[in-house]
Amino acid sequence: MLKTHFLKKLQSQYHEKKYLSSDPLEFVHRFSDPWDQEAVALVSALLAYGNVKQIRNSIETVLFRVSQHYSNPKNFVKSLQKTSGKKKAEVMFEGFVHRFNTGKDLVLLFKLLEMSWTKYGSLGAHFLSKVEPRDTTIENSLSLLIADWKSWVGKSGNGMQTSFSYLLTSPQDGSCCKRWCMLLRWMIRKDELDLGLWTENSPLRLTFPKEHYVRTDQLVIPLDTHTGRISQHFGLTKRKTLNWQAALEVTEALKEFNAKDPVSYDFALSRLGIIEGKFS
Repeated sequence: MLKTHFLKKLQSQYHEKKYLSSDPLEFVHRFSDPWDQEAVALVSALLAYGNVKQIRNSIETVLFRVSQHYSNPKNFVKSLQKTSGKKKAEVMFEGFVHRFNTGKDLVLLFKLLEMSWTKYGSLGAHFLSKVEPRDTTIENSLSLLIADWKSWVGKSGNGMQTSFSYLLTSPQDGSCCKRWCMLLRWMIRKDELDLGLWTENSPLRLTFPKEHYVRTDQLVIPLDTHTGRISQHFGLTKRKTLNWQAALEVTEALKEFNAKDPVSYDFALSRLGIIEGKFS
């Protein structure tokens, strides 16, 4: 009963747009075109490690550099179909650094996004093509998407730098995949915060494989330092290591309070750590 009351109170307090300034999801809300949103969501989610100020500065820098050469992120990503576009992008992001990642990593990330767009129509369609009716979570589909991208990097002959591999975490490696799970939350949930861009009512739906959708109860909580420690404190997981199994355990525990949408608590739980500084 105490946990239920606490979670509902926390969600009521923090699950609001006014707190988006403390979250990388804010940058996605600046755009209305669904392909712009996909591109911005991808880079915003995958650069979401480090402190809030550092994350915001890096994402702002990426968007600023793109805006200096292209009218929108969609056109930038599509320009990477050509060798000239890729070379231009390398110049655009020269000198960019976000902790472990470099400008070269960003160019490769956007190139993989362009390849997904070209082959499937959207990143959402690529992900949803991996979904099977028997899947209980997004584990299998996420693992297959990451495997595709790793394979594409290998076939390009470039090889995968250690810094870039940090962006392609997979459940297969045991990682909690916090940033990918956060991206999936943004794309598959739909409310005043999350976009629901990969759902059957999305403007991207014409690119999606027929009857391939993900339910909110298949999502896995984006487990990071803040949500992990809070989850440990309240007994949502007994694991000391915040890995994929811990993320599954926390998600399963949250289903006791909301079976259909367990990760709906994620944004509020994260604010408790980020804004109030508790359990950090």
